[in-house]
Amino acid sequence: MDPEITDMVLLFQTVIQWIAIMLSASTGVYDARKNGMDYFGALVIAVIVAVGGGTIRDLLLDRYPLFWLADPIYLISIFIVGIIGIILIPISRTDVPGDQKHSSGFFQSIVKLIFGTSGTFAFIDSFALGMWAYLGTMYALTSGIPPIIAPIMGVITASFGGVLRDILFAKIPELFKPSQFYAIASFAGATAYVLMSMAGFSSTDGFIVCMIVTVFVRMTSIRYNITSF
Repeated sequence: MDPEITDMVLLFQTVIQWIAIMLSASTGVYDARKNGMDYFGALVIAVIVAVGGGTIRDLLLDRYPLFWLADPIYLISIFIVGIIGIILIPISRTDVPGDQKHSSGFFQSIVKLIFGTSGTFAFIDSFALGMWAYLGTMYALTSGIPPIIAPIMGVITASFGGVLRDILFAKIPELFKPSQFYAIASFAGATAYVLMSMAGFSSTDGFIVCMIVTVFVRMTSIRYNITSF
């Protein structure tokens, strides 16, 4: 492959991974604050959610150094997102029922816009899910993993940061309970990417299809309350 094309592909993959980390870190901070965690706890959860699934993927695929150790921009981005999220998102006090610290009206309006009941939060989460599904599957295929196994790497990359988060929250991971499609959505997107790759389409085309399928399955299950069983 032409070196310039190779560099463009690597840049594309890096940008996608960076965006996925930013989105995942923001949802991690939100979950942490709503579970009553302080500044440090929220930052830890942001890191776990953002790089947990990718770390497990790299360990299974024997990819070293781990992606977030190889490039400091990822951790730096997580910390920036974490600090902003901590400022914007009020903490829920679990020790005093109904008690909550409130941010200013302007900040609260931003939080409601992003994480409110409008579905924006669900869409952000679904978008990150699709990106991780693509990255996990793409790295699996380029590492020589059989196509029938590659989607599993996509699911692990997309979902297991949330599993680790729930373990730290001392509860059964949501992924393992009847719920609206999450792992199923990432698996559908990952499978679509594998099929596109086997059909000879470019990684970019496969990425687009993976995103569309993942977001569609995830948002449809939320919209019509379709749950696993």
